[in-house]
Amino acid sequence: MAISIAPSVIFVRILMVFSLALFGVIARYTGIFRAEAKDSVIDIMLHIALPALILVSMTTDITWESLVSGIVLPFLSLTVILGMMVIANLFGRMNLVAKERRGTFAVLCSMPNTAFIGFPVIVSVLGEVGLAYAVLYDVGVTIAFCSVAILALQGGPIQKKHWLGLINPALISAVLGILLNWGQVQIPSVALVPLQTMGSATVPLAMLITGYLLCGVKKGSKVLSKDLILVCLCKRLVSPLLAYILMLPFDLSPTIRTVALMQAAMPSMASTPVLAEKFGGDGEFAVIALVVTTLLSMITLPVVSMLAN
Repeated sequence: MAISIAPSVIFVRILMVFSLALFGVIARYTGIFRAEAKDSVIDIMLHIALPALILVSMTTDITWESLVSGIVLPFLSLTVILGMMVIANLFGRMNLVAKERRGTFAVLCSMPNTAFIGFPVIVSVLGEVGLAYAVLYDVGVTIAFCSVAILALQGGPIQKKHWLGLINPALISAVLGILLNWGQVQIPSVALVPLQTMGSATVPLAMLITGYLLCGVKKGSKVLSKDLILVCLCKRLVSPLLAYILMLPFDLSPTIRTVALMQAAMPSMASTPVLAEKFGGDGEFAVIALVVTTLLSMITLPVVSMLAN
């Protein structure tokens, strides 16, 4: 069945989600949202609100048959990320990217912000069914985040503690939701209503954090550069095009195709600056690229979703 959403509705819904980031910008500039609170807010969003939202989306509005039809999504996302890593490394070998930031460049080009921005945008446009597929897509992203992303930055072996990052509340919630859906177990209303209420906090919390991060560029930083233009080109054009080509051999529903294209077109992952600082990458460049790709996505995401529609 085809998705029937007017282009104007898609644009307005995405704009409404991104407008919530203004509260994060205001909160940071006024000192209400302090630096020491950032990690706590992120943990609340990732470890409490998001798992609740995922569990609800996996067990209420989607059938087992529909869920199984999206099993290709984790493999698709991992393939897209690996493909973008290869393309980014080719740019490096062609000396189109500064040598000292090639690892950061590869992560920025390949790793999408499927959680902080992807989940809120997709649930606003496609509802909880779309979110269930977005979660499946994010499984591949999580695997890549704990493996090839770290490998690209540090250039050495991946430690055991990084693989342990695969076990997180969001993934546990997704697995639990899949099992409950498979067993046709209905969550009682006494538990479902609190989960729905807590899950509804995911979108505002995610965009509050996004707004905070958008203010992270230091004054005097050189914003426009050849490396940044290449990152924007990869994130806005090459990544969704690669996802589209990879999906051609498969008979996927319009909803699954739309989710995959939108997730592939998401801006650079929000945690890239943190990874870059921790594993010897270019943290300042990562922050600039994060801000620019996020701002550009306000324009390109409605276009991608309308084209997919």
